[in-house]
Amino acid sequence: MRAIFLAAILGGLSCTAIAGDLVIHNGFEACWSKAITAAEFTGLMQSSIQGQTTCVSQSSGSCGPNCTFNACDTAACPGGATGCPVTLHSDTFSGDLGTGIYTAPGTADNISVHLSYNNFGIPGSCTITASNITLAYTLGYTLEADGNNGLNAAALGPTLMDVNDGYSASSPDPNCNALAGTLGPNFALQVEGVGAIFIAGLETPATVGQAVCPLP
Repeated sequence: MRAIFLAAILGGLSCTAIAGDLVIHNGFEACWSKAITAAEFTGLMQSSIQGQTTCVSQSSGSCGPNCTFNACDTAACPGGATGCPVTLHSDTFSGDLGTGIYTAPGTADNISVHLSYNNFGIPGSCTITASNITLAYTLGYTLEADGNNGLNAAALGPTLMDVNDGYSASSPDPNCNALAGTLGPNFALQVEGVGAIFIAGLETPATVGQAVCPLP
């Protein structure tokens, strides 16, 4: 009888645990217990980028006949890495759970681009400052039904960071100031490429796998 009584108690506890597990994980509510709202989802997108610093690596090229340069050639990046640090900021993301496309405007702090050059055998160095930098972020998610009444961010796909026109690049050094207009667009392309990879690396752990519910 004692064994039967204990079996009945343990059986009852087991049923209670299973029912509780279903309530938490599968069954009787509209949203998963760990689901976040659409506003919280876009908030994660913004906070993942805000204030983060990436690095444009060293590059070299020609600055005219018998003139060569190395750009971003100092140990200025986080961790003492050689390159030009780029600190990003993001405004609020907006988008559509139907398409999975989200966008936000943003900015970057002024970027100091150190140059070492050799012009007709004469070496020199200077710094070009890029300022008034505005950005446009685009994130593309694969959103799937989560088995309840929400959507799951299954994967992050296309990720873009565009440098908008309107930035300026200048240097107090006459030699570098003459180069600033030529080098600026090429450097902007480098920032876009590095930035897109960087923000994808920030957004993936922060947002992929999140369940969004209730749906707006």
